[in-house]
Amino acid sequence: MFQVILLAIQLASAAQSYDEAKALADANEASLPSETMSELMQAQGNFLRAALPQCARPGMDLSKFTVVFVLNADGSVAKTWRQGETPLARCVHALLPAATFKGTWKAPFYTSIELTLSES
Repeated sequence: MFQVILLAIQLASAAQSYDEAKALADANEASLPSETMSELMQAQGNFLRAALPQCARPGMDLSKFTVVFVLNADGSVAKTWRQGETPLARCVHALLPAATFKGTWKAPFYTSIELTLSES
């Protein structure tokens, strides 16, 4: 019960930094039932399937990066943060505000995508 109250207090205060937003995203994701987590993973996968062809280029720096974002109840993106400064990270981050993540989200819903790619 204490964890639920603490999470509610954290969510009520808007994150101002990447670290704050990431902590809220981790807490949100950890509290999801498995069915909702599967829904989130599907929505994030759909976003990445659309974003990567627009952003990726041969020989591009594939360093790990993370984007954190807040979803409104309708799945639209309210706010974003990024850790990673590669062109790929900046491009994926730039596409987030126009994205919609299908699902049922309790606003504000903090979530993140941590992406590690390697050349094959």
